[in-house]
Amino acid sequence: MMMKRLSLVLLLLAAGFTAAMAQRTITGTVTDKSGEPLIGASILAEGTSTGTVTDLDGNYSLNVPDGATNLIFSYTGFASMTVELGASNVVDVELEEGIAELEEIVVTGYGTKRSKDVTGSISSISAEDFMEEANVNVQSALRGRAAGVTVQQTSGAPGAGFNVRVRGATSINASNAPLYVVDGVPIISESLSQVAIGGQDQNPLADLNPNEIESIEVLKDASAAAIYGSRGANGVVLITTKSGKAGRTIINFDASYGMQELPQQIDVVNAEDYRAYLEEGYGSPDVGAGGLGGDNNWQDLIFRRSPVQDYNLSASGGNEKTRFYAGLTYSDNQGIIQGTQFTRYSGRLNLDNYVSDKLSFNVNMGFTRSQNSPVQNDNNIFGAVSTAFLLPPTVPLRLENGRFGSAFGLENPVAATTLYDQLIVTNRVIGNIGARYKILPELTFQAKLGLDYLSLREDIFEPSGLQSSVAGTATVGTTNNIRTVATYTLNYQKRFGAHSLNAIAGFEMQEDRLDRTFSQVNDFPGDNFTALSAGASPVSTLGDFTGDNLRSIIGNIDYNYSDRYIFTFTIRRDGSSRFINEQFGIFPAASAAWRISEENFFGGAFFNDLKLRVGYGVNGNNNIGNFLARQLSSAGANYQDTPGLEPTQLGNADLKWETTTQFNVGIDFVLMDGVFSGSVEYFNKITDDLLFNRPVPTTSGFLSVPTNVGSVQNQGIDLLLDAQVINKGDFKWNLTLNASYLQNEILELFNDQPIDVGFGTRLAVGQPIGAFFGHQTDGIFQNQAEVDAHATQPNAQPGDFRFKDISGGAGPDGIVGTADDLPPDGVINDNDRTFIGQALPDWQGGLNSTWSYKGFTLNAYLQYTIGNDIYNNNLAFAEGLNGVFAPTQRSFDGAWRQEGDGDEFPRIAIGDPANNRRRSDRFVEDGSFLRLRTLTLAYNFPQTMLKNVGLSKARLYVSGTNLITFTNYSWYDPEVNTFGNDNVALGTDFLTFPQARAVVFGVNLGF
Repeated sequence: MMMKRLSLVLLLLAAGFTAAMAQRTITGTVTDKSGEPLIGASILAEGTSTGTVTDLDGNYSLNVPDGATNLIFSYTGFASMTVELGASNVVDVELEEGIAELEEIVVTGYGTKRSKDVTGSISSISAEDFMEEANVNVQSALRGRAAGVTVQQTSGAPGAGFNVRVRGATSINASNAPLYVVDGVPIISESLSQVAIGGQDQNPLADLNPNEIESIEVLKDASAAAIYGSRGANGVVLITTKSGKAGRTIINFDASYGMQELPQQIDVVNAEDYRAYLEEGYGSPDVGAGGLGGDNNWQDLIFRRSPVQDYNLSASGGNEKTRFYAGLTYSDNQGIIQGTQFTRYSGRLNLDNYVSDKLSFNVNMGFTRSQNSPVQNDNNIFGAVSTAFLLPPTVPLRLENGRFGSAFGLENPVAATTLYDQLIVTNRVIGNIGARYKILPELTFQAKLGLDYLSLREDIFEPSGLQSSVAGTATVGTTNNIRTVATYTLNYQKRFGAHSLNAIAGFEMQEDRLDRTFSQVNDFPGDNFTALSAGASPVSTLGDFTGDNLRSIIGNIDYNYSDRYIFTFTIRRDGSSRFINEQFGIFPAASAAWRISEENFFGGAFFNDLKLRVGYGVNGNNNIGNFLARQLSSAGANYQDTPGLEPTQLGNADLKWETTTQFNVGIDFVLMDGVFSGSVEYFNKITDDLLFNRPVPTTSGFLSVPTNVGSVQNQGIDLLLDAQVINKGDFKWNLTLNASYLQNEILELFNDQPIDVGFGTRLAVGQPIGAFFGHQTDGIFQNQAEVDAHATQPNAQPGDFRFKDISGGAGPDGIVGTADDLPPDGVINDNDRTFIGQALPDWQGGLNSTWSYKGFTLNAYLQYTIGNDIYNNNLAFAEGLNGVFAPTQRSFDGAWRQEGDGDEFPRIAIGDPANNRRRSDRFVEDGSFLRLRTLTLAYNFPQTMLKNVGLSKARLYVSGTNLITFTNYSWYDPEVNTFGNDNVALGTDFLTFPQARAVVFGVNLGF
């Protein structure tokens, strides 16, 4: 036995010695056509994992293993070049700027492809596109940069969430968010917050450090996302973190610091006008004269100019055997409202070790700790933002007894921002370890174990000085969520003549485990006592544990003939513990591409590449909750002092996945030697078996049971155009435009009955998700004769809104608000409501323009939406003119006071007797906007200056975010949604934290 071990050791040593002896060292220089050295150009020995990068002078040295016959040279913005090795050990290369788009590597599900080989719909975003944007994160990086992807910031609070939709909304009750995958590991992207007050979610993707990201790909159609099966219906966002390259160690230091502020205030009345407002409403000067004596601009007292800063230190490098990337980041965003702050500490280590040409290992590991101090009650009437413009200016900051002043049950905004104490601490680890072994030259086995561990603790203390807390309230919530993913794949690659085959087969296991605790206690002896044990009155103590499993079989085949005809076939079989009788689903897809420009009959030199793509496939959506299909009971109930179980949910064993089928056709083109490139795509996707709560007889003891019924359609067009407008000498101008057109329509609901949600939103067959439903106004009654001539409208007087008499009630279909309604009946009531707007935009997209001259670069990035409406529920309070809240200046000045005064604002009427504040098109505004999202001016110091100081790069820049917004929307920001990530209550603005305008200065240094 000992001899066998010794023989094995000697054999391995001999093999290593032989391999070392067989290597040869190739050196050389890589330059552009003008002779300038290209720093960081990649050199790879074809058919191996051996490679390196050039140094500051464009020089390289590479130990080429025996058997390698070609070297591949590549550099961003230049056409790659393959050079055959001869007898010489010196290989100098001159790269030319060319059509790099065709050779760019695109990350796909479970692999990579050349851009010209892609048959599905994929949008790619480089880290260079978004890194100079203030407060950037993964979701905001997608905003306006990927055609077909809608990104809506739900709040401007630091660390707040985003509503991301890929090619429309596919579900009503299940999740509409895409699947996020980091370095091949599907991560936790749902908010796990338990105790946040006000409805806005803690954003779990804020834990991802954008400084560590190399690229982002969005898989948009079924053929691209089908390999993710039951999780791909809403698209897939693939995030690739940075990795090291062979060559010298490169150290980068990036720093930015800036200030941010509220772009605009809402113009509300001062104390003098508020007293006049009360006098007019009550019809007595004594009311206004008796008001409180303050004169406060509450917005001035809570909003501030605040710093935002980011520091990142990274190192990368390696040799032919081992490569690494390591980084540390500190980010801090002190919000524009007093007391708000989001701080993140991040670290990452990525290692790749090539043991031999057959065996390699990798470790990708990222750690984040974040601390978030949010604002109290973001997006409801008791929060700081709401009271900042609703609380009358006459209310004093503090009363004589030292407590904060208040009125109408509203919290004093200064009290809300200074007394309220909430801290959310998140610790998170996302990583994977993997191994690759080349069994045969054409066959590779890969194993990967992924982890996403998220630990969240939320502490809230509401002291006695707040309206909402008489003697103090403490709340503590803890959440621990762990996801493990094990993936095993076999990859077969073979090229024979003009034929190329790439096949993947694999098995994947995913497990999620979640445990939570929640405790709340009231009545503390003093505000300095904040521990739960100090409270005298426990309110609740809860805890739960849940989890789910997913088992999958994966298959994918790519066939390429002569780089002209490309076919992709994908299938995935998923089994989910969330279902009972319908645990397993099969999700197939097929796509093809025809590179017409490679045909002999295609003669013109105008097109460098012209490719037609078509695809069709099926995806699923299993994001419905772990136990929705099961009948549930809860512990903790008792009957006559006997503990027991209480039924809480009626299950449905036949519940199954929502299923989305999608057809996609597109054309990709490159013109005039890469001067113009882009794509045009049409998509049509239909989602069936929507999840609904179907009503059941009350004799069952329940109100509803979850059921699969209903469908929704999304169809539209995605456009992308990239142009090198000017490329002459030192001056360059590049322009990128993307645009998306979307039509969303509900095709079927349960019994086709409409559903009302949110503030005036209705789901109805034939309407888009997010359609607003309410009354239509028809001006203002100018005199009593107009009131008498109109339909009966209770309590109407001159100066009140005139609402249209549209319907006499439901017709034969039994549904109000359709074409079958009865004729108008001369009475204004709920039957007269109709559809008055839609939240989803018709068109959206972005424009990115970059001008460069020598070392200077100016970049402008604009984002736009066209055709969307916003239900501005703020106006129902701030412009209700009902004698309660402080009105806006424009509504007070423009209030109707006599005949001929206009139709914009009604009379001031205490208590709103005519119900002018009812849900109507009065509060629906055009939400279209064009926003200068970022404007960046940068200077790159030339290499001739840097060599003497030991730097490989030095760059200074100043960047502005949200500098200018062109919109007709009257409130803080057209890019908000009160209901966060709600699927259907879209496009509503109600007392939400606005986005900030920021200007930052930064430096990028390379050593």
